[in-house]
Amino acid sequence: MLNREGLLSGEGAVGRYADLLKTGRRGDNLTPHHIPSNAFMAAKVPGYTRGMGIAMMMEHPLPGQGGRHRQTISYGQSPDLSLSPRQALAREIRDARSIYWRQGLYTPEIRRSLQDIIQFNKLAWQGIFEQGENS
Repeated sequence: MLNREGLLSGEGAVGRYADLLKTGRRGDNLTPHHIPSNAFMAAKVPGYTRGMGIAMMMEHPLPGQGGRHRQTISYGQSPDLSLSPRQALAREIRDARSIYWRQGLYTPEIRRSLQDIIQFNKLAWQGIFEQGENS
């Protein structure tokens, strides 16, 4: 169900991937999108697991029907491991912001969600996203 801004109900929710999966339901056309990508974090962060990754609920309708999640630069792609975690986080935040901006859906709520992703990653993985870190 679309809200008045054109976003799906629950779209933009931020948290750990495993927690967001529990909030979804079949047919809601939403999926948690890891930022940075699950593959990047798994390769770069010791002790990382898929369920612990920070994610945001994004539109993801049935296969073959598009959706904002499928438009992300990391969807179905191998990660660019030449980037630092900080660079990967910034790149994927910019990417998500541009998707919502192009669709006229960059609301104050989505802006806040993207800011939360940055803060949650910094709290969950202390030291990983600091300036100058190249791990």
